[in-house]
Amino acid sequence: MSTKSRSDTGRPRRPSPRKAAGRPASSSGGAAGLRVAIYAGMFIRDYDGATRTIFKLIDHLLLEKVEVRVWTFTSRPDRIPGVRVHKVPAIPFSFYPDYKFALPSPEIFGQITEFHPDIIHVTVPDAVGLALEGYARMRHIPVVVSYHTNFLSYLDERNIWYLSRPWRPILRRFYGEADSLLAPSEDSASFLAGLGVPGAVVWGRGLDPGGFSPAFRSRELRRRWGAGKRKIILYSGQFAWFKDLEVFAEVYRHFQKEDGFRPLFVLIGRGPLESKLKEWMPEAVFPGYLKGRELSSAYASSDLFLYPSTTETFGNAVQEAMASGLPAVVSDRGGCREIVEKTGGGLVARAKDAESFFQCCRRLLTNEDFYRRIRNKGRAGIRGRDWESVNRVVLGEYIRLASRNRLRPSSASRSASGRSPGR
Repeated sequence: MSTKSRSDTGRPRRPSPRKAAGRPASSSGGAAGLRVAIYAGMFIRDYDGATRTIFKLIDHLLLEKVEVRVWTFTSRPDRIPGVRVHKVPAIPFSFYPDYKFALPSPEIFGQITEFHPDIIHVTVPDAVGLALEGYARMRHIPVVVSYHTNFLSYLDERNIWYLSRPWRPILRRFYGEADSLLAPSEDSASFLAGLGVPGAVVWGRGLDPGGFSPAFRSRELRRRWGAGKRKIILYSGQFAWFKDLEVFAEVYRHFQKEDGFRPLFVLIGRGPLESKLKEWMPEAVFPGYLKGRELSSAYASSDLFLYPSTTETFGNAVQEAMASGLPAVVSDRGGCREIVEKTGGGLVARAKDAESFFQCCRRLLTNEDFYRRIRNKGRAGIRGRDWESVNRVVLGEYIRLASRNRLRPSSASRSASGRSPGR
């Protein structure tokens, strides 16, 4: 970290963005014995892209013999063998009860102190995340902050400007105070730079080997959905306002007006907009929340992935769709565009413009040669994106910061108090 430029908080600022591809191919040396405290916010495996990412990271850390503890606001969190999970007090949001505003408590800091972490990794910029960052500064513990969710865009989507305006400087300070800042895409790193926090390390997202493939296509599933010979346009994700599903529904209505060409619309997921979506799209299919092989089969049994969200920091679902053999139509705003442009596996429509999305979908589904070309590009471009490779980036940051911290004078006092080096 450069000492030539500093943030408005006085701490060193990262001088420029760093990409995962630019980091060493292997960074596991020195990982064994590290203690990492992770404030994960929600802790339910595969609930969404952010939670899946954290679980995949922890799986990797355990293989590298890193000791991990997790703090979460989830009332019934999932468990990982060998990982102790602590629950923090939180108040659910009325508009989306699964998401909560967590509250700091003395118990949290007592648990952290007892654990003696080498690294504190914070994933949510709420009151607990901010408090843990302050605690880490006092105790001279390196802080890694990972950016997963564009909360400002969520507030803007709801026109809650009176919260988004004061929240910007808080986020600037929160992300700027980190010893290492991780972002899932170059688009996200650019957003953070525009917020006043440049130099994020790009920590991409992987795919499970063999987890998504056209081989999982199922005639039986298509029959149950009532597809017949019709093309299937798929959505997979949360049923929430910040996913721009009004645009998805408008595309549905455009196709309903078509003579002789009406694709079947299938929406996988759950969330507070479900009843409204069923009202908007009475002929669509809603299989519910799927995971594992059921999800893989649903992707592969469809023909096109429509994802109009403008708030994505990455877009795990877009990768999964492409690996399953589906071209994707995404917004020109947010992280999904980056995946499509780098792989060539889809088309980019104008944000919030249902007509633009409709034309992109229609072009792909009515031109077989073009469809096949885009499909093949996507599958080829998505190959090799495995979790082990992307998670080495995070482990490399942990090792770098922990090694640097051991050279600080304060490390001697910690050793004298009974902690062995690196423990």
